[in-house]
Amino acid sequence: MDTQNITPLTPQKDRQVSGWLSFFLFVVGLGAAITVVTSIADFSLDAYDIGVGDFFIYLVALIDIVYVLGIGGLALYTILAFLNKRSNAVFLGKSYLIIIFLSNLLLLLGGDYGDYGWGSLPQILKALIFGIVWLVYLCLSEQVSDLFPKEERKILSRDKYIVGSLIFTPVLLLGISMLVYWGSVPTPMNITLGHGDYSDGIIAFHAPEGAICEKDTVDNVCHTFAIGDSIWGVVIGFYDTNASEEYFKECIDSWRNTELDGYDFSILNTHQEVINQSNIMRMQSVKYETRPVLIWQFSMLLSPETGKACIVSLYSTTEKIENLVNDLMASVRFK
Repeated sequence: MDTQNITPLTPQKDRQVSGWLSFFLFVVGLGAAITVVTSIADFSLDAYDIGVGDFFIYLVALIDIVYVLGIGGLALYTILAFLNKRSNAVFLGKSYLIIIFLSNLLLLLGGDYGDYGWGSLPQILKALIFGIVWLVYLCLSEQVSDLFPKEERKILSRDKYIVGSLIFTPVLLLGISMLVYWGSVPTPMNITLGHGDYSDGIIAFHAPEGAICEKDTVDNVCHTFAIGDSIWGVVIGFYDTNASEEYFKECIDSWRNTELDGYDFSILNTHQEVINQSNIMRMQSVKYETRPVLIWQFSMLLSPETGKACIVSLYSTTEKIENLVNDLMASVRFK
C-alpha cells in the first residue's frame, strides 16, 4: 500500500483560525474600534441633557462611557480567546453578538438614531441583520466545531459577570431615561389670560402694542404677529434647558431665512442677559443690505426652573425694535 501521498491530519490544537472565522474576528475588532472612536469623537454632555439637572447628565454620561469601553474590552478579549483557542471563546463570541444586537435593538425601539453615518437607521438595521448572520455562523460552522468541540467548551465565572453587566447596562440606561421622561411629562399651562395676552399651552406672553396676533397650528403651535407693514415675527414656546452658546448658534442657523443668503449682512448685536431674576435670554440682531434694509432679531429665553423655553424671531424694516423685543421677552410667563 502506497502511503507516501497521504497527508497526516493536523492536530486540533495546532490548527490556525482562518477563513470566515478570521474574517469574523476582523469584523469584531473593526466594529468595536469604530464604536469607541466615534463615541469619543462625538462625545458631548449636551447629548445627555434632557432637563433634569447636572447629576443625571454626568451619571448617564459616565455609564455610557464605561459601557463603550466595556464593548471595546470585550471585543479584544473575544479575539484573543479565539486566536489562543481558549475554551470560552465561542461563548464570548456569541455573547458579543447578542450584546451588540440588543444595543442596536434598543436604539431602534427608542428612535435614538441619526439621519446619516454609523448611527443612522440603515446602519442599525444592517447591524441587526449581520449580527443574526454571524450568530448562526458560530452555531453551525464546521471550523468552529472542529477548533472548539462542544464537550471542551467552558464558561468562566468572570465571563458571566462581564457579559451580564454589558447586557444590563443599556437596559439600565433605557430604564433611567424612561423614568425621567415619565416623571417630567409636561402639563399644559392653566392660567387666566388678560387683554392682549396669548398662550400656546407652554408659555404665555403679552403682544406688543398695536400688534395683530394670530395662532398658527399648521406645524407647531405658535403665534405670528405684525405691526403695520414694517414689523412681523413669530413667538413659540417649547421644552428645552440648553443655554449654551453653541446650541444658540444652531438655533439661529435653523431659523435663518435662506432666501436672504445672497445679500450682504452684518451682525449688529449679540448679547446675553438675565430677565425676571432667573430666566436666561440670548439675542442676536442681523442687518441685511436689502432694499429697504431688513433687520432680523432672533431671541431665545430659557427658564431653568420649569425646563421651558421661548423663541422670538422678528423681522423689521426699521432699526428701532430693541425695546419692543425686550418688552415682549419680559412679558413671557412659563408658569
